Amino acid sequence: MSPAPYASIILFFDWVIRSSLMAGILVVLVLILQFLLRNKLEARWKYLLWLPVAIRLLLPWAPESSLSLYNVLSLEAITPGIHEQNQSPTIKKEAERFSVAPVLSERSLTLETNRIEEESALNHEAETVQESRFWWSGFKQIGFFNFCMLVWLAGVLFLTVKTVYDQLRLKQALREGRTIETPLLSSLFHEEKQRLGVKRKVRFVASERIPGPSVVGFNKPVIVISPSLLGTLQKDQLQYILAHEFAHIRRWDVAVNWVMHIILILHWFNPLLWLAVHKAREGQEMACDACALDRLSPQQSSAYGQTIIHVLEYFSSNHHQPGLVGLSATHKQMKKRLLMIKHFHNKSYHLSILGMTVILALGSVTLVNAKGSDAGQALQTASDQTDLESQVALSHGSDQGSSGEIQVSSEYLAAQQQSYEEVRPKAIKERDELIKTVPAEDKKFIEDEINRVRELTEKSGDTYVMYHKYAKLNRDGHDLSFSGIANHYSTYEDYFKKASALNGSILQQPANLPEGYRFSKATIKGPLGGEFYDDLRAEGKKSGELVYTKKFDWNEAGLILLEYTNGKETLMLSQYKISDGERIGMEGLEYESSRYGKRVFGSDGKQYKYSVYTKSDITKEQLIEILKAAVKK
Repeated sequence: MSPAPYASIILFFDWVIRSSLMAGILVVLVLILQFLLRNKLEARWKYLLWLPVAIRLLLPWAPESSLSLYNVLSLEAITPGIHEQNQSPTIKKEAERFSVAPVLSERSLTLETNRIEEESALNHEAETVQESRFWWSGFKQIGFFNFCMLVWLAGVLFLTVKTVYDQLRLKQALREGRTIETPLLSSLFHEEKQRLGVKRKVRFVASERIPGPSVVGFNKPVIVISPSLLGTLQKDQLQYILAHEFAHIRRWDVAVNWVMHIILILHWFNPLLWLAVHKAREGQEMACDACALDRLSPQQSSAYGQTIIHVLEYFSSNHHQPGLVGLSATHKQMKKRLLMIKHFHNKSYHLSILGMTVILALGSVTLVNAKGSDAGQALQTASDQTDLESQVALSHGSDQGSSGEIQVSSEYLAAQQQSYEEVRPKAIKERDELIKTVPAEDKKFIEDEINRVRELTEKSGDTYVMYHKYAKLNRDGHDLSFSGIANHYSTYEDYFKKASALNGSILQQPANLPEGYRFSKATIKGPLGGEFYDDLRAEGKKSGELVYTKKFDWNEAGLILLEYTNGKETLMLSQYKISDGERIGMEGLEYESSRYGKRVFGSDGKQYKYSVYTKSDITKEQLIEILKAAVKK
């Protein structure tokens, strides 16, 4: 998966996990409040207590406050393992599929860039290693966080497909229903619609295929009732049932159920949220009873309760669908509803000072984040978004053979992954400790500067390099970060237009490409070593600024990647410019082949290294000729 979509999924999954944990705490608090206030709050307000839970789950961002409940119940203290997994940079796991060193390596930028030449080859080789080991060590290869994310995605996909299937069946059943147009029934229907104050257009349909009486849809609602049940009802009983269903429409309960259902799809793994939705639906029915009773006379309350019992004896379903809301209750729930109906008085559905106070107090401590909890995360997120591909270029140093080329094996990759897993928790801990010591205004300044530079790059297309005083606050612990260091092209013409304007050697499309191979994509990255970076570090240290930014005007590529494909196999060409003081190796071309693919690599003996890589059946001789034809000096 490419970094950008992967980053979006990681960010979204991280938000889901965090909001689910915070909402879980809130669910427990709501249940405690409902128990303590069971005789003091009316049905409507007990139901509205679930509103902060829904808002908490839908909030993409929340302000910080010293009043936040999460200052006391810290997510990090409750679930340190999950917190540690979520603290990894959003792209790091994808980028480090290519990386071959621990996360906080202090090696120089020059040594780090040695690995870039083989970025594409390592990608394919690492993927092959993962595929070959999947059945017996897949969990280790994927990693705990990614494994959890895949399981979550599978659950979301399953529930989404099931929801679509159920809705298609519901629509089909509704189409097969018969509109009720009997004068007596139509008159009663419109009378109750007016009594409940419903202004929208509502259809009245008879159907045996839909659990009823029910309301289907919220934009164009339909009240559905079973013809066999209809035949057992007296006029006043039908009046009460219609009052109940119009109360659902008036209160937009179907729309509310859709929101709850979407929340459950995203948070299907959280049992507390399933319990919360179950309790909320119970509260919804009782609040709907209260709404209907508020429009009926006090003398009709007993008859209303008897009608509900009659309907539930005839038919009761606990199978909930998001696009439908209907009568449903267990024996225990029915007992609660009848007690509420018995003791109902008309003023109870109106404003409640106690109810409003409890909801406002609950929201003030649960809809805000812990003080200082978001600063480090926001800083990290801003840094992640600066330039994702340039961060991949800063993956760390490599193991080299005598030729100066990277030697890769499955054992080596596994060893480096193990080393990374051992070092990473310590690195995260060190960064978290450092974040605590950095003043809030400094964190805010760093975040604002990173965002400012990113916006500059988006507007101008220029390259900027930032020197970070707090290196360990920057992703991967580097003192430098980039914005706009890499340019990506989807057509060869766009790539060649840019490449031709650069100084030095470039790669061109080989005239001897095997039949069927077409251009796929290209990347040009600026130099990642040289005097500019030495000067920037010196200037940054001298300035004493938290983040020192400098525009980088470069006219020679540090790395060029060209990719071609025939639809099944990929052919990748790369050119890498040697930094000053870096060993270039012997002039000429070498060939190596393994179960991971074939590669021809070499240098001009002066400034550049070149390589071509593939897993296809292209011969050694063909690869050599392709690489020669691609180099344009």
